[in-house]
Amino acid sequence: MGFNCQRCGKCCKDLVFKDSGVLRGLTLLPNEIKLFPEDLIKPYLGIGKRPYDKDFRILAYQLTISTCPNLDDNQCNIYQNRPASCRQFPFSLDPDDEGEILLGVDMNCPTAVELINSNQGKIEFNDRESATRLFEIKKLAIDQPRKFWIFDLDSEKWHRFDKLR
Repeated sequence: MGFNCQRCGKCCKDLVFKDSGVLRGLTLLPNEIKLFPEDLIKPYLGIGKRPYDKDFRILAYQLTISTCPNLDDNQCNIYQNRPASCRQFPFSLDPDDEGEILLGVDMNCPTAVELINSNQGKIEFNDRESATRLFEIKKLAIDQPRKFWIFDLDSEKWHRFDKLR
C-alpha cells in the first residue's frame, strides 16, 4: 500500500517551529524559492567560515510563515511543482550519529498513521529522491559542523551549527 494523501492540509500548516532552540520554517532548496513570494523567504542553511564572507554559500532557504501561501481550501496550488520538503512528507531521511540513514515518519499525518497501522511496519516511500537531496545537506552539516550555519527567524541572525548540538 502506497501513500495516498487525504488532503487534510495538516502538512501545509504549522510550518514555523522551534528546532534545537532555533525558530525555523519549511526548508526550501535554492531552485524552489521562486514558488513563493520573495518577502516570505529567508536563508536557512549556509556553509562557510562566516555568513558575510564572500565565499559563504546558502544551501537552503526557509518559508517564514506558518501556513503555506499556496494552500487553498486544503489543496496545493503548486502540487505538481511542490518543494522537496513537501514531496517527501510525511517521511524524512535523517543521519544518525554514525551518518547512517534513519527514516522519520511524521505521525501528525493521518495517512502515515494509517500506513503504519495497516502494513505491519512496511511502508512505501514514494519520493525518496526529494528526501535524499535534503538528507545530503543535513549530512554535510554533520560532517562539517564548524562551517555550517543556521539562520534563526526569531533573532534574524545566523548561528553556527556546532553550537546548537
